[in-house]
This record gives sequence, C-alpha cells and structure tokens, in this order.
Amino acid sequence: MRTFSQLDIAPTAAYILGLQLPSSDGQPIGSAVAWGCKNVALIIIDSLGYDLLMWLLPTLENMRTLCNEGQLFRAKAVSNHTTPAIASILSGLLPEHHGIFDKAGAKESRILSLPEIAAASGQRCAVIMEQNGADVYQGLIEIVSGIPDSIPPQDFDREACRMTCLALSKRPRLLVSYFIGIDKSVHLGQGQEGIREAALLIDRCIGEIVSMADDETMFIICGDHPIHAGPLKRIREPYCVAMIIAKGRAQKI
Repeated sequence: MRTFSQLDIAPTAAYILGLQLPSSDGQPIGSAVAWGCKNVALIIIDSLGYDLLMWLLPTLENMRTLCNEGQLFRAKAVSNHTTPAIASILSGLLPEHHGIFDKAGAKESRILSLPEIAAASGQRCAVIMEQNGADVYQGLIEIVSGIPDSIPPQDFDREACRMTCLALSKRPRLLVSYFIGIDKSVHLGQGQEGIREAALLIDRCIGEIVSMADDETMFIICGDHPIHAGPLKRIREPYCVAMIIAKGRAQKI
C-alpha cells in the first residue's frame, strides 16, 4: 500500500492546474486527479495532526462531511515546524532539498513555490496567510492578503475565512489559505476544550469557504505538523497530519 505524504500535495495540485514542477520528492495522488477538477483550493491548518483530527472529527460537521464524500489520508509529516513544512507543501520538496527553515529563508529562497509557478504561467492565484508569509508573494501573484498574527487567534481565523471567501469570489485557479487557531490554543495552554473550540471555529469557516466554490474546485485541507504539546501530543513515530481531498459546492455543506 502506498504511503502518502505532504510532499504529494504540490504534484497533485500541479497536475490539476496543468503545470510542471521543476522537481519534486512527491507524486500526484491518482485517485484525486481522476476527478477532473480544474482549480485547487489548499487550506493549511496549523497543527492538524491525523490523530488530532480523529479525536475531533465527531464534532466537526463540515470536515466530517468532506471526509465522507471525499478522501481522508494519513499523510506523513516532513517537519515538526511550520515554515519548512509549508515550504514542502507548496514545493513538493523535502526540507533538506528546499532549504527553507525560517521566515527569512523563505524570503531569500530561489526555490519556486506552486503559487509562483502558477502565476508565471498566467493563472490567477491567491494567498491568504499571516503577514510575513504573505509578504513573500507580494508582486508575484495577483491576490495577496496578509493577516497580523498579533491579533487574537479566533480573530485571525475569522479574518482568514472572510478573505478566503472574498478571494474565491474572484475565481482563482489556485488559492492557498492558512488557519492558526488550533496551534495557538495549544501554545497558550488552553487544554483540550480550547483545542476543540478552535477546531469548531475553523470547521465553520471550512463550511463557508467550500460553499463558495463550484465542483470544478478541488479542496485540499491539510495540517502542517502534529501538535507540539499537551496530552494529545504524539510521542513516537509515525508523525502524520490529516489530509482531506474533496470537491467544492457539490459537497452541499
């Protein structure tokens, strides 16, 4: 049986968008590319490990529907840190191959990420994430929205939802969006109830976002790494994130 990884996300998206990655350590997910979608909406949820999603899923109406009507993968995580993980998600390269380990490295890197490749080919792209990450794409793609991570996590995620829905109304071929609430609740020591509340907010946002897209849009919802602390932290390998692949409005969420 094939082992899936975060490295498979960029090759899958590139195939759907008709793009060629310069190089990749992953490969397209065949069952997903066979759906005939034309657009890709990638939603990265900080700290959405596979084990954590399994614990949360009974309470997450929208993500549970996406799992049931789409596909849920237990995807190997390539890093335990956000910046190199997102760089791998967006390039299909292992951290040792893309060499991006912090925000400064992301700005200085010559490695082309999927949004840059898509924009260079003439495709409309949108990136919605925290301000430092968004700044990397200023002047390179058409729609860039940065959110200060100094605001409360729930406000960050609500704003990410609003900006993502607005971007989808402009019908980009590729959209990348990022949510932080689960990760922040862990680092703030809010416990299992805090994690659940953050996840419920993100799940409501997912419902709003998916309802904005037609069934030619493939949603890829994935974690960047498993949670770092608390009683739900995984203490041994394999370290895996949740990866949900599903269509847009056809899901009727």
